[in-house]
Amino acid sequence: MDTATIEIYREGEWQVAATICVAGSSHLDTSRLQYDDDYAIARIQENTEKAAGLACNYPVELLIRDIASWPAFLLDVLPSGAGRDHWVKRLGITDGYDADLELLLHGAGSPPGNLRIREAAMARDPNMQAPGPDGAVVKMADHAGFTLDEICERQEHFIEYAYQNGAHTSGASDVAGVAPKFLMVLDEAGRWHAEGALPDTAIASSWLIKFPRGKADSDRQVLRLEATYMKLAKALGIRVHGELQWTRNTLLIPRFDRPRTAQGLQRIGMESLLSLAEICRYGGEAGGTPSHSVLLNALIAHTTDPQREVTEYLKRDSLNIALGNKDNHGRNTAVFRHEDGRVELTPLFDFAPMYLDPEGIARVSRWEGDQEKGGIPIWEKVIDAMPTIINKKALIAELKAFGHRLATLPDIMAQEAIEPAVIVQRKHAIEREASALIDLKVIS
Repeated sequence: MDTATIEIYREGEWQVAATICVAGSSHLDTSRLQYDDDYAIARIQENTEKAAGLACNYPVELLIRDIASWPAFLLDVLPSGAGRDHWVKRLGITDGYDADLELLLHGAGSPPGNLRIREAAMARDPNMQAPGPDGAVVKMADHAGFTLDEICERQEHFIEYAYQNGAHTSGASDVAGVAPKFLMVLDEAGRWHAEGALPDTAIASSWLIKFPRGKADSDRQVLRLEATYMKLAKALGIRVHGELQWTRNTLLIPRFDRPRTAQGLQRIGMESLLSLAEICRYGGEAGGTPSHSVLLNALIAHTTDPQREVTEYLKRDSLNIALGNKDNHGRNTAVFRHEDGRVELTPLFDFAPMYLDPEGIARVSRWEGDQEKGGIPIWEKVIDAMPTIINKKALIAELKAFGHRLATLPDIMAQEAIEPAVIVQRKHAIEREASALIDLKVIS
């Protein structure tokens, strides 16, 4: 069996947490997870073992766990999308499930969140050389970084630099699509470097940089409106992070999993809802695209405050319907796993007008059975199916209030200078969704 070492960032440092032994090279093969004895013994105590675990379903324990596939949280750190394409080419291997192990061992050295694969991190050559903005090849330790102009122009030397560093990497819930994306950090002098190229003490802030997925005007429009869509979500009270910046056909997204505090750069644990539901599958596989009901039940089972998080989840799905964000799969929603044990939804991400995508993306996650018809949730039925832990009366009151705010969305869109054609396209859906929430009956 092949083995990978899983490290976790806790208490201000990287620590060896566990090993995963896999029977084959595909994520569908059986595996064996074992926590490091020293790590486990120090943390098997009340209120610590779950928070210190690798994932919500894998609290710290001394037992060896045999699993029918890889644990689902590994798919969160496995390169995917454009990042997977990059690593396949870089490693000179054929893509497919049998490439998973090589991609894990080489491409999971700096994923979002607070986990990494030690072998991938250690494979980084400290003496590696890469071109600077002028094309001169220098050691990474001496590299001055790039300006934003050079990045936005996708200057050839930046692309080569990114390739050498593996910055063109998609691996986790918030970096998993097909558009070119780069995990970058900004130094105190305002120059940009690849994730992992600088020591933590030299990092001023951490970013995700996205380029349009294609050359069509619609590709640029979708990406440009992602920044404005986040402003709309914030105006409606949805949980969001910092403001996205659109400049020169490039979207700059401040990373919410890498805040810088007085204690230095932090790495907050993250886990997708697919991992939370223990679904080690991709969309095309059986069970790889679960319903909202499955994802919501997993969220309820693990979150610290189910009422608060369910309310937020439903508001986000209502807004997805109103504004046409159809790419709502379970890896586009994630939870924070804080060191103190709190589990809550991360700020909103990958929220964009995907109805404009020329590929015609259909709504991915849906409510089960008669809870959704024709892609439209029947909110009374959704709420009626909630488990008893959820206060349905309070939930309805929150959603009715959200419906009144949603009704003002066309005016907010006009204030944000969204082109009139988009406002006209979404107006009917906004009005329909707002009315559906406002008309919810309060449970007596």
